[in-house]
Amino acid sequence: MKKEIWTYLETDGRGELVSASAELLAKAKIIAAAAEEKEKEYSICALLAGAEHHALESAAEKALAAGADRAVLIEGRDLAVYSAEYYSDAVGRLAENEKPRMILFERTTDGMELAPRLAARLEAGMISDCVDLTKENGKLLWVRHAFGGTAAVSVSFREQERIQIISIRPGSFGGAGRVKNNADGSCVTPEPESRELDAAKNSAAIVSVPYSAADSAGGEGKAAGERIVRPELVEVLEAAADRGVDLSTANVIVAGGNGAGPEGFKLIEELADLLHGAVGASRVAVDKGWISHAHLIGQSGITVTPDLYINCGISGSVQHIVGMRDAKCVVSINKDPKALIFNVSDYGIVGDLHKVLPALIAEIRRHRG
Repeated sequence: MKKEIWTYLETDGRGELVSASAELLAKAKIIAAAAEEKEKEYSICALLAGAEHHALESAAEKALAAGADRAVLIEGRDLAVYSAEYYSDAVGRLAENEKPRMILFERTTDGMELAPRLAARLEAGMISDCVDLTKENGKLLWVRHAFGGTAAVSVSFREQERIQIISIRPGSFGGAGRVKNNADGSCVTPEPESRELDAAKNSAAIVSVPYSAADSAGGEGKAAGERIVRPELVEVLEAAADRGVDLSTANVIVAGGNGAGPEGFKLIEELADLLHGAVGASRVAVDKGWISHAHLIGQSGITVTPDLYINCGISGSVQHIVGMRDAKCVVSINKDPKALIFNVSDYGIVGDLHKVLPALIAEIRRHRG
């Protein structure tokens, strides 16, 4: 009998999977293959929640084409706006009934909030921030970073864990399923085993489950009649749009650190625009307010795996290196010849970035005519 691996997928509200969720499906296939034993086969279920049926159905069709075996849509008016209370209750209620073997989350803002809530509700084991997977003597070992990224540790679940919850760092697993960008910034989602499904098969593989918070008793182990706390929506604020393409999908990233300064980031943005890339930053640059947190690369930010990573004025702390060390080509610009960043670089330029970058920008423009 097949056991299920659930993948919690996020959408943009218009029927498209976000890049982290596209990655998660590819990772789920790796996990399913590793977990399979002689008497156990695993299927992949795409889990989506919201209030707009057509948008959810469109995203589910893309998930099926990318390798999911079936898709479950949890739908209800209470899910129109994301709420950790309602979303965790909706997924938790379904998990209590269907009892999947694993539930996978990407380490996004929503994933980091939902996974531990779900683990507590289901009394399930959880391993967070995984970056890789190995297998030893038939047992899955989940790899995660420790001690500020200076060490990797392998963690496993107890055999008696009936449901296993895992959160996975975007850009990990060797960049499996990473969404890439064309030169014009448009996304290309890799679908290594993409399959065309006809309408009848799609319809059979997509199941809709209604949800209403009023019907919930708050999960197993709670007193009869006890309800989840109803959140009150006060105001919806639109996030300020950041310039450039998404860091998690960028083929080229130009990043700045403490040595850049506000003026240096103007040059960094100019170079990133020329290369059709994205702008990244170290923790110090973000803390000093030179650029928003959305651009933070490292242990407390995002993990990236671009084809080209140009860093300017970044010393190379282990916390930052954790987030970019899987880049295919690393070019470092720093005044300090002993900067640690040079230890993980393919090419290094010892010099003042305020002089190097204008020369580099001018040469690129001259070459392009």
